[in-house]
Amino acid sequence: MTARIQGGGEVHLSCGKRKLAFVVPEIFTPGWAKNTPRLNRKDRRTQGQAALPDGTVGLKSAVTAVRDGFRIHMTLTPLSAVQVIHIRVVVNLAYGKWAGVPFSLGSTKAVIPRVPETNNKIGEGDSAVLDLGPNPAFEGRILRMKAPRLHLDLQDNRQWTPYLHAFVTRNEPSDPAWVWKKGVKKDYRFTLSFRDEKERKT
Repeated sequence: MTARIQGGGEVHLSCGKRKLAFVVPEIFTPGWAKNTPRLNRKDRRTQGQAALPDGTVGLKSAVTAVRDGFRIHMTLTPLSAVQVIHIRVVVNLAYGKWAGVPFSLGSTKAVIPRVPETNNKIGEGDSAVLDLGPNPAFEGRILRMKAPRLHLDLQDNRQWTPYLHAFVTRNEPSDPAWVWKKGVKKDYRFTLSFRDEKERKT
C-alpha cells in the first residue's frame, strides 16, 4: 500500500497501480450542507481550506509509515468562528469492490450489504477496530482501521455517493448548529493497514 497527500490535504491510498481509498474531512453546516477542503494557493498557512458560509476552516495532513500501512493525522482549525453541525474524517472505498465482503467492527460481525437496507448504518464503535476482508478483489487482503479515542462509523451511503464510508468523529453534537471558535484545533488520528489474512491476528 502506498499513500500520497494531494494538494488540498486529501490523502490517497493505492495498492500497486489500483486505487484503494481516499481520505478527506467533511464539515457540515446548517441544513446539512457538506463542505470539504480545497487547495488555496494564495494562503500557505494550511494545505487545504474549506470555505463555509461564515468563514474558513484550514486542514493540515500528515502520513507516517507503520507496519503494512500508514498512520494518518489530520488537523482542522477554523481561521474564524464558524457554525457547524457535524465534523468527520471519511475513508472512501469504492462500494462495488467491497460489497459482500466480511467485516468485523466492535462486537458486530457480518458482510457488507449488496442491496441497500433501510438503515444505512452498518456498524459503529468507540475506539474500535474495523477489519474489512478478506477481499478477493485485492488478493484476499484485509483492510484494518484503528481509531483510538475516536468514534468509528461504517455506512452504506450509496444514495448520495458510490462509496462505502468508514469515518471517524470526536463524538460531538450533531444538529442543532454550534459555534466552532477561531483557532480551536481538532485532531483526527488513526491507522490504516492492508495485510494478508494470515497476519490478521498479529
